[in-house]
Amino acid sequence: MSQSTKRRTTGKPAKPYPDFPLFPHATRRWAKKIRGKHFYFGPWEDPDGALQQYLNQKDDLYAGRVPRVAGDGLTLRDLCNAFLRSKRLRVDSGDLNERTFRDYLKSCERLIEAFGKQRLVEDLGPDDFERLRASLAENWGPVTLGNEIQRMRVVLKYAVDQQLVEEAIRYGHGFRQPNRKVLRKARAAKGPRMFDADELKQIVEAAPRRSRR
Repeated sequence: MSQSTKRRTTGKPAKPYPDFPLFPHATRRWAKKIRGKHFYFGPWEDPDGALQQYLNQKDDLYAGRVPRVAGDGLTLRDLCNAFLRSKRLRVDSGDLNERTFRDYLKSCERLIEAFGKQRLVEDLGPDDFERLRASLAENWGPVTLGNEIQRMRVVLKYAVDQQLVEEAIRYGHGFRQPNRKVLRKARAAKGPRMFDADELKQIVEAAPRRSRR
């Protein structure tokens, strides 16, 4: 059966080329099945536009995130890049150690993994941060969780301090560090022990540095 005959029979257009990642759906839109669900990217008459929309959104969709339409404003990727450049200058000047910089880098990577690199910072809200905290708490204890939340808030506060966003970021009540009572219970449950890694790092960073002779 020829391609033209097939199109007349099914009513659907053929793919523009064999490796085209979308298929013609009965709703007269180009579609893709991702994580068991159909997503739609544009009308049959505009396969190029549908493909571009798919490419813009596919990272979020495959990661299970709600895709965000890119627009004017500060993206999370741009914020993290600016923040890390600032911290790198402090490392170079001796005001920040390399290990702390790497911790900030990992926190930035987790923010981007959670929300997507094209997510607008001003678009983040309490529901987003509540879900993020719940996800982090699944794998970490109170001390590590609290330190990570603090680092993430430092990253996001940089956008406000540098006037990269017009409004303060609203975390809501769901993105706070564990309270002191929770921390005391966590330490008591573990019994007598040496300092954990995060506490040791804080002690080392706070200690006065000796000049070399």
